[in-house]
Amino acid sequence: MKILKTAFKQINNRRGQQTVEFILMLGTVVTVALAFIVTFHKELAGGFFTIIGSILG
Repeated sequence: MKILKTAFKQINNRRGQQTVEFILMLGTVVTVALAFIVTFHKELAGGFFTIIGSILG
């Protein structure tokens, strides 16, 4: 129960609020990036190997 009280106190704290907001934004960005990669993985891999092939000649 003490851990829960500490967590609520941290969330109510301004610094805790900023931390929670940062974690939520980071989670959103990671989710969107993963969805993009899963959706377009074949096109991304093809483009990557095209670029590498152009560099190596």
